[in-house]
Amino acid sequence: MESGCGVVYKLTNNGGSWTQTVIHNFRGRDGYGPGNGLTLDTAGNLYGMTAVGGASGLGVIYQVKPQPDGSWKLVVIHNFTGGNDGSSGSAGRLLLDSAGNLYGVATTGGFNGKGTAFKLSPTQDGKFKFKTLYAFKGQPDAGFPYGGLNFDAAGNLYGTTYYDGANDLGSVYQLSLGPDGKWRERVLYSFKGGSDGNGSISNLVTDAAGNMYGTTSEGGAGCSCGVIFKMARAGGVWKESVVYRFQGVPDAGFAYNGMVAGPPGTFFGATVHGGDDNEGAVYQFTP
Repeated sequence: MESGCGVVYKLTNNGGSWTQTVIHNFRGRDGYGPGNGLTLDTAGNLYGMTAVGGASGLGVIYQVKPQPDGSWKLVVIHNFTGGNDGSSGSAGRLLLDSAGNLYGVATTGGFNGKGTAFKLSPTQDGKFKFKTLYAFKGQPDAGFPYGGLNFDAAGNLYGTTYYDGANDLGSVYQLSLGPDGKWRERVLYSFKGGSDGNGSISNLVTDAAGNMYGTTSEGGAGCSCGVIFKMARAGGVWKESVVYRFQGVPDAGFAYNGMVAGPPGTFFGATVHGGDDNEGAVYQFTP
Protein backbone atom coordinates (compact mmCIF):
# COMPACT_ATOMS: atom_id res chain seq x y z
CA MET A 1 0.00 0.00 0.00
CA GLU A 2 1.87 3.06 -1.21
CA SER A 3 -0.61 5.93 -1.58
CA GLY A 4 -4.17 7.04 -0.94
CA CYS A 5 -3.91 6.19 2.77
CA GLY A 6 -4.43 9.72 4.07
CA VAL A 7 -2.21 12.63 5.05
CA VAL A 8 -1.23 14.94 7.89
CA TYR A 9 -1.22 18.54 6.70
CA LYS A 10 -0.45 22.03 7.93
CA LEU A 11 -2.24 25.28 7.07
CA THR A 12 -0.20 28.47 7.18
CA ASN A 13 -1.74 31.96 7.21
CA ASN A 14 0.24 34.29 4.96
CA GLY A 15 -1.37 37.68 5.44
CA GLY A 16 -4.89 36.33 5.03
CA SER A 17 -4.00 33.82 2.33
CA TRP A 18 -3.83 30.22 3.53
CA THR A 19 -1.31 27.69 2.24
CA GLN A 20 -1.59 23.94 2.75
CA THR A 21 1.51 21.79 3.23
CA VAL A 22 1.37 17.99 3.49
CA ILE A 23 3.75 16.98 6.28
CA HIS A 24 3.17 13.21 6.11
CA ASN A 25 1.72 10.74 3.62
CA PHE A 26 0.50 7.53 5.24
CA ARG A 27 1.53 4.36 3.45
CA GLY A 28 -0.37 1.61 5.23
CA ARG A 29 2.27 0.13 7.52
CA ASP A 30 2.36 3.41 9.44
CA GLY A 31 -1.45 3.72 9.43
CA TYR A 32 -4.34 4.10 7.05
CA GLY A 33 -7.36 6.37 7.16
CA PRO A 34 -6.63 8.94 9.87
CA GLY A 35 -10.10 10.17 10.75
CA ASN A 36 -9.69 12.16 13.95
CA GLY A 37 -8.34 15.57 14.83
CA LEU A 38 -4.77 16.04 16.03
CA THR A 39 -3.59 16.79 19.56
CA LEU A 40 -0.72 19.26 20.08
CA ASP A 41 1.67 19.12 23.05
CA THR A 42 3.81 21.94 24.46
CA ALA A 43 6.85 20.82 22.43
CA GLY A 44 4.96 21.13 19.16
CA ASN A 45 4.49 17.38 18.64
CA LEU A 46 1.25 16.14 17.09
CA TYR A 47 -0.63 12.98 18.07
CA GLY A 48 -3.40 11.08 16.34
CA MET A 49 -4.86 7.66 15.49
CA THR A 50 -5.91 5.68 12.46
CA ALA A 51 -8.76 3.22 12.20
CA VAL A 52 -6.85 0.64 10.15
CA GLY A 53 -3.35 0.00 8.85
CA GLY A 54 -0.24 -0.57 10.90
CA ALA A 55 1.58 -3.81 11.65
CA SER A 56 -1.64 -5.74 12.35
CA GLY A 57 -3.91 -3.81 10.01
CA LEU A 58 -6.01 -2.72 13.01
CA GLY A 59 -4.92 0.90 13.36
CA VAL A 60 -2.14 2.81 15.08
CA ILE A 61 -1.43 5.66 17.46
CA TYR A 62 1.19 7.99 16.02
CA GLN A 63 3.33 10.99 16.87
CA VAL A 64 4.49 13.56 14.30
CA LYS A 65 7.60 15.44 15.48
CA PRO A 66 9.00 18.68 14.03
CA GLN A 67 12.64 18.32 13.01
CA PRO A 68 15.47 20.92 13.22
CA ASP A 69 15.58 21.22 9.42
CA GLY A 70 11.88 22.13 9.26
CA SER A 71 10.70 18.70 8.17
CA TRP A 72 8.41 16.39 10.14
CA LYS A 73 8.92 12.78 11.25
CA LEU A 74 6.11 10.33 12.00
CA VAL A 75 6.67 7.64 14.64
CA VAL A 76 4.15 4.89 15.38
CA ILE A 77 3.91 4.78 19.19
CA HIS A 78 1.40 1.92 19.35
CA ASN A 79 0.12 -0.69 16.91
CA PHE A 80 -3.31 -1.99 17.90
CA THR A 81 -3.34 -5.79 17.98
CA GLY A 82 -7.03 -6.55 18.47
CA GLY A 83 -6.24 -8.22 21.81
CA ASN A 84 -6.65 -6.64 25.23
CA ASP A 85 -5.41 -3.30 23.86
CA GLY A 86 -8.34 -3.04 21.44
CA SER A 87 -8.43 -2.25 17.74
CA SER A 88 -9.37 0.63 15.46
CA GLY A 89 -8.48 4.05 16.82
CA SER A 90 -11.61 6.11 17.44
CA ALA A 91 -12.83 9.15 15.54
CA GLY A 92 -12.26 11.30 18.65
CA ARG A 93 -8.96 13.08 19.22
CA LEU A 94 -6.57 12.01 21.96
CA LEU A 95 -6.82 13.78 25.32
CA LEU A 96 -3.58 15.22 26.75
CA ASP A 97 -3.08 15.94 30.47
CA SER A 98 -0.59 18.29 32.13
CA ALA A 99 1.91 15.45 32.71
CA GLY A 100 2.04 14.57 29.01
CA ASN A 101 -0.12 11.44 29.28
CA LEU A 102 -2.48 10.67 26.41
CA TYR A 103 -5.94 9.15 26.85
CA GLY A 104 -8.19 7.69 24.20
CA VAL A 105 -10.49 4.87 23.16
CA ALA A 106 -10.34 2.03 20.67
CA THR A 107 -13.67 1.36 18.99
CA THR A 108 -13.48 -2.44 18.93
CA GLY A 109 -11.45 -5.28 20.40
CA GLY A 110 -10.41 -5.60 24.00
CA PHE A 111 -11.17 -8.43 26.43
CA ASN A 112 -14.89 -8.36 25.59
CA GLY A 113 -14.63 -7.28 21.96
CA LYS A 114 -16.54 -4.07 22.70
CA GLY A 115 -13.69 -1.56 22.67
CA THR A 116 -11.30 -0.16 25.27
CA ALA A 117 -10.22 3.01 27.04
CA PHE A 118 -6.44 3.42 27.28
CA LYS A 119 -3.60 5.60 28.50
CA LEU A 120 -0.20 6.28 26.94
CA SER A 121 2.48 7.49 29.36
CA PRO A 122 5.77 9.06 28.18
CA THR A 123 8.95 7.30 29.30
CA GLN A 124 12.43 8.70 29.89
CA ASP A 125 13.74 7.27 26.63
CA GLY A 126 11.20 9.24 24.61
CA LYS A 127 8.83 6.34 24.01
CA PHE A 128 5.33 5.68 25.36
CA LYS A 129 3.94 2.95 27.60
CA PHE A 130 0.46 1.72 26.66
CA LYS A 131 -2.02 0.65 29.34
CA THR A 132 -5.62 -0.50 28.95
CA LEU A 133 -7.74 1.29 31.54
CA TYR A 134 -11.06 -0.43 30.85
CA ALA A 135 -12.54 -3.03 28.52
CA PHE A 136 -16.14 -2.20 27.69
CA LYS A 137 -18.54 -5.09 28.33
CA GLY A 138 -21.52 -4.40 26.08
CA GLN A 139 -25.22 -4.28 26.86
CA PRO A 140 -26.30 -3.10 29.43
CA ASP A 141 -22.80 -1.68 29.89
CA ALA A 142 -21.37 0.70 27.30
CA GLY A 143 -19.81 -0.61 24.08
CA PHE A 144 -18.13 0.54 20.86
CA PRO A 145 -16.85 4.05 21.74
CA TYR A 146 -16.31 6.23 18.68
CA GLY A 147 -15.94 9.67 20.28
CA GLY A 148 -13.04 11.11 22.27
CA LEU A 149 -12.71 11.52 26.03
CA ASN A 150 -13.14 14.54 28.28
CA PHE A 151 -11.85 15.29 31.81
CA ASP A 152 -13.62 16.93 34.73
CA ALA A 153 -11.89 18.83 37.55
CA ALA A 154 -11.70 15.66 39.67
CA GLY A 155 -9.88 13.71 36.94
CA ASN A 156 -12.83 11.56 35.86
CA LEU A 157 -13.12 10.69 32.18
CA TYR A 158 -16.33 10.94 30.14
CA GLY A 159 -17.35 9.72 26.72
CA THR A 160 -20.10 8.25 24.56
CA THR A 161 -20.69 4.97 22.76
CA TYR A 162 -22.50 4.22 19.53
CA TYR A 163 -24.03 0.90 20.62
CA ASP A 164 -24.93 -0.94 23.81
CA GLY A 165 -26.13 0.69 27.00
CA ALA A 166 -29.42 -0.59 28.38
CA ASN A 167 -31.24 -0.19 25.03
CA ASP A 168 -28.38 -1.03 22.62
CA LEU A 169 -28.72 2.51 21.24
CA GLY A 170 -25.59 3.97 22.77
CA SER A 171 -24.67 5.53 26.07
CA VAL A 172 -22.86 8.23 28.02
CA TYR A 173 -20.31 6.81 30.47
CA GLN A 174 -17.89 7.86 33.20
CA LEU A 175 -14.52 6.35 34.07
CA SER A 176 -13.21 7.00 37.61
CA LEU A 177 -9.89 6.07 39.18
CA GLY A 178 -10.39 4.18 42.44
CA PRO A 179 -8.18 4.26 45.55
CA ASP A 180 -6.75 0.89 44.49
CA GLY A 181 -5.43 2.40 41.25
CA LYS A 182 -8.04 0.67 39.07
CA TRP A 183 -10.42 2.46 36.73
CA ARG A 184 -14.14 1.80 37.13
CA GLU A 185 -16.84 2.55 34.60
CA ARG A 186 -20.50 3.37 35.01
CA VAL A 187 -23.16 4.20 32.44
CA LEU A 188 -24.62 7.63 33.19
CA TYR A 189 -27.30 7.47 30.51
CA SER A 190 -28.61 5.01 27.92
CA PHE A 191 -30.14 6.57 24.82
CA LYS A 192 -33.73 5.59 24.03
CA GLY A 193 -34.18 6.42 20.35
CA GLY A 194 -37.37 8.02 19.06
CA SER A 195 -37.57 11.66 20.12
CA ASP A 196 -34.46 11.03 22.20
CA GLY A 197 -31.17 10.56 20.35
CA ASN A 198 -29.26 7.38 19.57
CA GLY A 199 -25.98 6.33 18.04
CA SER A 200 -23.61 8.92 19.48
CA ILE A 201 -20.17 9.34 17.89
CA SER A 202 -19.64 12.52 19.86
CA ASN A 203 -17.06 13.89 22.21
CA LEU A 204 -18.46 15.83 25.18
CA VAL A 205 -17.88 19.54 25.84
CA THR A 206 -18.36 21.29 29.18
CA ASP A 207 -19.78 24.69 30.08
CA ALA A 208 -18.76 26.94 32.97
CA ALA A 209 -21.33 25.31 35.26
CA GLY A 210 -19.99 21.80 34.65
CA ASN A 211 -22.80 20.66 32.36
CA MET A 212 -21.77 18.46 29.45
CA TYR A 213 -23.11 18.63 25.89
CA GLY A 214 -22.85 16.19 23.02
CA THR A 215 -24.59 15.11 19.83
CA THR A 216 -26.14 11.95 18.43
CA SER A 217 -25.90 10.88 14.82
CA GLU A 218 -29.54 9.76 14.70
CA GLY A 219 -32.78 10.06 16.63
CA GLY A 220 -34.88 13.07 17.48
CA ALA A 221 -38.28 14.00 16.12
CA GLY A 222 -39.20 14.25 12.44
CA CYS A 223 -36.30 13.30 10.18
CA SER A 224 -34.36 11.48 12.91
CA CYS A 225 -31.45 13.76 12.03
CA GLY A 226 -29.85 13.63 15.47
CA VAL A 227 -29.93 15.83 18.55
CA ILE A 228 -27.85 17.96 20.88
CA PHE A 229 -28.14 16.63 24.41
CA LYS A 230 -27.19 17.96 27.83
CA MET A 231 -25.93 16.06 30.86
CA ALA A 232 -26.55 17.98 34.12
CA ARG A 233 -25.56 16.78 37.59
CA ALA A 234 -27.55 17.39 40.76
CA GLY A 235 -26.71 15.68 44.04
CA GLY A 236 -24.31 13.28 42.35
CA VAL A 237 -26.94 12.10 39.84
CA TRP A 238 -26.62 12.87 36.13
CA LYS A 239 -29.75 13.66 34.11
CA GLU A 240 -29.99 13.81 30.32
CA SER A 241 -32.18 16.22 28.39
CA VAL A 242 -32.47 16.95 24.67
CA VAL A 243 -31.81 20.65 24.13
CA TYR A 244 -32.05 20.70 20.32
CA ARG A 245 -33.34 18.37 17.62
CA PHE A 246 -31.84 18.85 14.16
CA GLN A 247 -34.49 19.40 11.50
CA GLY A 248 -32.67 18.63 8.25
CA VAL A 249 -32.77 20.86 5.15
CA PRO A 250 -32.28 23.81 5.42
CA ASP A 251 -31.31 23.21 9.06
CA ALA A 252 -28.30 21.05 9.90
CA GLY A 253 -28.68 17.27 10.17
CA PHE A 254 -26.77 14.15 11.28
CA ALA A 255 -24.10 15.48 13.64
CA TYR A 256 -21.39 12.82 13.78
CA ASN A 257 -18.51 14.44 15.62
CA GLY A 258 -19.78 16.50 18.54
CA MET A 259 -18.79 20.10 19.15
CA VAL A 260 -15.86 22.34 20.08
CA ALA A 261 -15.88 25.29 22.46
CA GLY A 262 -15.93 28.80 21.02
CA PRO A 263 -16.17 32.13 22.83
CA PRO A 264 -17.54 31.74 26.38
CA GLY A 265 -21.02 30.28 26.30
CA THR A 266 -20.95 29.08 22.69
CA PHE A 267 -20.08 25.85 20.88
CA PHE A 268 -19.57 25.00 17.21
CA GLY A 269 -20.10 21.81 15.23
CA ALA A 270 -20.63 20.40 11.76
CA THR A 271 -23.02 17.91 10.19
CA VAL A 272 -22.68 15.55 7.24
CA HIS A 273 -26.12 16.40 5.80
CA GLY A 274 -28.58 19.27 6.02
CA GLY A 275 -27.90 22.87 5.11
CA ASP A 276 -29.34 24.56 2.01
CA ASP A 277 -28.09 21.88 -0.39
CA ASN A 278 -28.21 18.87 1.97
CA GLU A 279 -24.44 18.64 1.72
CA GLY A 280 -23.75 19.41 5.38
CA ALA A 281 -23.56 22.50 7.53
CA VAL A 282 -21.49 24.29 10.16
CA TYR A 283 -23.57 25.45 13.12
CA GLN A 284 -23.28 27.47 16.32
CA PHE A 285 -25.02 26.32 19.50
CA THR A 286 -25.66 28.62 22.47
CA PRO A 287 -27.21 26.88 25.50
